[in-house]
Amino acid sequence: MHIPNALLDAKVVVATMVLGAAGLAFSLRCLEKKLGESTTVKMGIMAAFVFAAQMVNFPLGVIPASGHLLGGVLAAVMLGPWGGAVVIAAVLIVQCLLFGDGGLMTLGANFLNMGLIGTVGGCMIYSPLRRAIGGRNGVLLGAMFAAWISVILAAGAFSVELAFSKRGPEFLRVLSLMTLVHAVIGVGEALITGFVLRFILMTRPDLIEGLDPDGSTHRRTTSQGEWVGIGAAGLAISLAVGIFLAPFASSFDDGLEYVGSEEILGFSPTEKAAKSILPAPLPDYHVPGLEILSLKLATAAAGAIGTIVVFGFGISLAWTMNRIKIKSKARNSNPTLAVADAGSEFDAF
Repeated sequence: MHIPNALLDAKVVVATMVLGAAGLAFSLRCLEKKLGESTTVKMGIMAAFVFAAQMVNFPLGVIPASGHLLGGVLAAVMLGPWGGAVVIAAVLIVQCLLFGDGGLMTLGANFLNMGLIGTVGGCMIYSPLRRAIGGRNGVLLGAMFAAWISVILAAGAFSVELAFSKRGPEFLRVLSLMTLVHAVIGVGEALITGFVLRFILMTRPDLIEGLDPDGSTHRRTTSQGEWVGIGAAGLAISLAVGIFLAPFASSFDDGLEYVGSEEILGFSPTEKAAKSILPAPLPDYHVPGLEILSLKLATAAAGAIGTIVVFGFGISLAWTMNRIKIKSKARNSNPTLAVADAGSEFDAF
């Protein structure tokens, strides 16, 4: 559900950029309070997996369109709502700049819809359901229902943005068709989310945010070496998805492209108008030159590159924030160090 350039007008672009930037800043601030080794590793894993899974479009069957995982609720279950939102931001940035997926001018709208409304809004549905049902069933069933709703919420948010842009058919036609198509896509979102969480619940339930293994208050202690192994395993699974599944993704238009096509509502911009301002190094998730040998090989290579890049981006972002947090605490607890740091900063000028 990546909005391309030229689909939203200037006032909506500016408004969504401001809201998206404010939401990301707030998410980073909230995430900073809970940073640690576990969060750093999980940020990298979830960013890599969501990116790779989003490359795998699945056919809807009932209509000639496809969908893919948004992953916001899945990331929120593992990291909390604000950590999940930051993961989606990292994925969207890499997709936009490296692959030209989603317009640079609509990056704010895409993050607002998928990172804030889809992820944080979805988590607001998941959390009370998890508490009401309780235990591991609460995690699984709550996440699956919230994942389904999150796709519909993101589709509805886009419909509002398009209406304020005063482009395309009237609001109710866009909203009804976007909701209908994405309700079907949401079923796939729920099933994928449930499958992944079921695997985690069977193997490492302590990795799920807020869940105590076996209902106890004691959480398993994980050594640094184990975190390295968990990170490597998560990256390997994500690479497998990007390399072996992405080349066989459905070729049908995704939900937004289908609804906006000339045959349906006709609000999608032309390919020329939607072209990214900055040329993407790996356009359309293909490594240039490899298409001559095999289109699937070009896609697999792009999937591997993108998965590694976003994994590194997620870990680097969390690690950098954690180092800043540690240094800030050290300054606050040591007035002499704080004065020395201030003096060195002054000397630098």
